Amino acid sequence: MSYKKCYTTNLGKNKFKIHLWDEVGYDEIEWYNTAYVEDPNGKLKGINGEKLTATTNWDRNTPNIHFHDMKPYQKYLIERYGIDDKPSTGHREVFFDIECEIGGALTEDYIESAPMPITSIAWWDKTPDTWHILILDRKNQLKHTKAKNKQIIPCKTENELLGKFIEAMRDIDPDILIGYNSDFFDIPYLYYRMCNTLGEDLARHLSPIGKVNCKKNNSYWFKRNQFVEIVGVESLDYMRLHKKYSWKDEPSWKLDAIGEKYAKVNKIEYDGNLDQLFETDIQKFIQYNFRDVEILKLLDEKLQYIALTKNLSHKGKHNYSEVYSNSVTQDGAISAYLLSQNIIPPRRDENPIHKKNYAGGYLFCPKAGVYKYMFDEDLTSLYPSIIMSINIGKETLKGRIIDADDRNNRLGLNDLKERDYEEELIVENAQRKRATVNVGRLIKMIEENNLSISANGVFFETNRESVLSTILNKWFDERVLYKNQMKKAFKSGNKEKGEYYYLMQYTMKILLNSLYGATALGSFRYGNVILSEAITLSGQRIIQESALCANRHMNKVINNKLKLELWP
Repeated sequence: MSYKKCYTTNLGKNKFKIHLWDEVGYDEIEWYNTAYVEDPNGKLKGINGEKLTATTNWDRNTPNIHFHDMKPYQKYLIERYGIDDKPSTGHREVFFDIECEIGGALTEDYIESAPMPITSIAWWDKTPDTWHILILDRKNQLKHTKAKNKQIIPCKTENELLGKFIEAMRDIDPDILIGYNSDFFDIPYLYYRMCNTLGEDLARHLSPIGKVNCKKNNSYWFKRNQFVEIVGVESLDYMRLHKKYSWKDEPSWKLDAIGEKYAKVNKIEYDGNLDQLFETDIQKFIQYNFRDVEILKLLDEKLQYIALTKNLSHKGKHNYSEVYSNSVTQDGAISAYLLSQNIIPPRRDENPIHKKNYAGGYLFCPKAGVYKYMFDEDLTSLYPSIIMSINIGKETLKGRIIDADDRNNRLGLNDLKERDYEEELIVENAQRKRATVNVGRLIKMIEENNLSISANGVFFETNRESVLSTILNKWFDERVLYKNQMKKAFKSGNKEKGEYYYLMQYTMKILLNSLYGATALGSFRYGNVILSEAITLSGQRIIQESALCANRHMNKVINNKLKLELWP
């Protein structure tokens, strides 16, 4: 049995109240946030073999402290569920959309002020398959109607409409609330509008435990950074999910465009603007609001992003609304694995190395023209393979050659052997202390200590497997297993089981391919930017060398009749 959602209330002195929803219901648990301090007599061990002792009597200034710096609720989930990553079942999922009168540009300030009335709220409750709309009916044009699974509820005032929505959400008690651009508009506008009209105390009843958090997101990825968290209801924004999972730069991110492309359905067309439609044709306005929700429903039936989110979240032991952060998922998944092996995860780097611009993937623009011969090469899981083959890891990093950030400077072992052995290079060890070493001595040191070296001169020990290599090997095996089970299920005609294993293997694919991205983040306890550049620059070198080899081979195949100028 697994969790649906989890939140904490700080009780002081590393003591928390855990608010946990699972398949049975809701529970409150008192829990202490345990940290680990270095102790020569400790019975526990850290990632580098440190002897550790558990303690609840700590603060951030406690010296030599380990694994204290994870969100308490996530740490609790890891302690409780370990590596059990099977998603919970029986979620109450509600897809929704709001409409409001037009009042101006949807700036952050405008949304916080929420000056214009909400005219309708439509939703689809997945579990009983029912459709509902609360519609502002100032002219008394409508009657409360219920046909099959669809209900239209007219309201004389906006206060009535908003109050009934709160009542509906209290009755439904949804686990997940799903919208489109809902994190940036629907949810914050709805909450702030409720605060304006009903009062903040009543607005908080959107939450099953009466708690709503308004917080800032400082990420530069978003135009707006005001988020409203309804505690006890997980919010998923399908636009953000599509950006995360599709890795595509869509020509338009509007719901109409995405719905047409992936679900083969469009929004309801109308003349003029929505305010005019609301005033002149309220029935069509209702259809319009329902259609927006229907598009969301059809998108998820096609793309399965909600199921994928559940899979990833349970791998990382976090709430569904945090799935957008690769580092949170990776941190949770890796930490859970280490603890299952009786290894205490490390603390985050207090002084991480930062680079404004670190090297990324290789980009090459071929000469424009018409080519008779083309060669296509696809390197499977390039970055994960580099991590495993070089044994890249924070704890296995032994040092690097300082090359004045000259990214064209090739510093692999074979490259060093082609240099003048008396040439002096600046070398930095893992503790960031620097010394001058000639090339000959450096080569001898690398060979005698059996070190691996990346294309940009970062060396790693190989006498033990890095955490990143270990977890990637584990995930590769899991993906192969799921792919085999998927093929078997589809071959036997079990489509439902086949689709389940397809999502499971796709979950592993995302974890495998996104680990590199987490390594560049200062917040990721298992990485740093040095590791990231070792990965990307080694990838660049592999692509360049393989392209040159392919080019030479193709020229031989065609007997040098055509010199392919694919690479300079």
